[in-house]
Amino acid sequence: MGTLNDVVINKLSGGLGRRNPSQDMVSGLLFDGKDVFEVKRKITVDGKDSYTTTLHPVEPTDAADLNATADQYSKQLFDTETLYRLASLDDAEALGITAAYDAAGQSAYYQIQQYFRMNPSGDLFIMAVSKKADDSALGAYEDVVALAKDMQVEAEGAIRQMAVIYSDVTADLAFTGTASAISVAQTQAGEAYALYMPFEILLEGKGFKADAIGTMPNLKDSGAENVSVVVAMDPEKGAEANYVNTAAVGVALGAVSGAKVSENIAWVEKFNLAGEGFAKAGFVGAKKLATTGDLSTLNDMRYVFAKKHVGFPGVYFNDSHTATAGTSDFAYVENNRTINKATRLLRTALVTKIASPVLISNTGELPLVVSKDFETLCRVALEGMISNGEVSQFDVYVDPKQNILATSELRIKAEIIPVGTARRIMVDLGFKNPFGIDKA
Repeated sequence: MGTLNDVVINKLSGGLGRRNPSQDMVSGLLFDGKDVFEVKRKITVDGKDSYTTTLHPVEPTDAADLNATADQYSKQLFDTETLYRLASLDDAEALGITAAYDAAGQSAYYQIQQYFRMNPSGDLFIMAVSKKADDSALGAYEDVVALAKDMQVEAEGAIRQMAVIYSDVTADLAFTGTASAISVAQTQAGEAYALYMPFEILLEGKGFKADAIGTMPNLKDSGAENVSVVVAMDPEKGAEANYVNTAAVGVALGAVSGAKVSENIAWVEKFNLAGEGFAKAGFVGAKKLATTGDLSTLNDMRYVFAKKHVGFPGVYFNDSHTATAGTSDFAYVENNRTINKATRLLRTALVTKIASPVLISNTGELPLVVSKDFETLCRVALEGMISNGEVSQFDVYVDPKQNILATSELRIKAEIIPVGTARRIMVDLGFKNPFGIDKA
């Protein structure tokens, strides 16, 4: 059946750049990269002038360098060691971070693209680095990771989760570089927490070899409760020369940013990862596991990877592991994001009370009214997490038996009952004869 001639206007949404006011989605991407300069040249064809525009990683200081003419000018679009905030992939492209930027192992554009695909309302800080804090040259993955706290400080503590990538394209790169980066990342997260700027770090598993997992370290021994290692990658994308040693950490970052702090990114109902640039479940370098049973082994080793569920369409994460023992209170990303959010809320509520006067009873203890005032202050701060379904319950207690006159220290105990996760659903299924055994 034919279609009538007509003018069809499709109404689009998102152009105004309005964002969900939640700060939980604010993310960061840290990578080693290069500057971007926009170079325009005037060309004359048949007596008519026009301009061509090209992007370059170095500033054109000498016309001969670029075979340019005097009718050339340039401006810097993107500067290393500078923090930028993106609300869309278009913002990245306006900085000159396009598909062409991804070369020599660089994957920044791909990661940004995947982040906004997973969370179109995302809020992403990016920063490219070209040198260490002491101005010496970068030499390893851990050198980039070592600047994570500096990026968080530059963002004034706004970042809740950060991905760190490194542009080493070596196909047979050893995993030792990533292993070293894990401990550095945990140090960075710990130092940021001490500055009241808690955040989670997602590392791409450079050098991961899915076909030889027996040679890969067990992350439960890493003791890095604020660090996750992502080894998922679309097999077709991972087979491309530039992405042969890349993990789709941008997919994970987008999923985490789009989740409530209490939600696991492996939740099948909400987090189907399949889409442009990530159509199938695979691993770094497009490698495959030696046996299907290795999926369970790899899960026990606490890596984050993609998988399919039998009989159900889509691609999903296996879990939200952190690089620490499964018995830890902070073994999963959602545990950390929950406690980090509560930390920020409680500090905001209590910071105005620093150096405030505290009345003391004639026994030297805190009067009940003072204890209850501080308890109420904390409860009000955390109640929003209850209504948002981010915690199940919480309790706050201020012991009046505190010698604050001697210590000038007021101690508060806050406990949270987190939201549980149905990682395994067990069903007892069998036959039943309605006639009954006693009638047989």
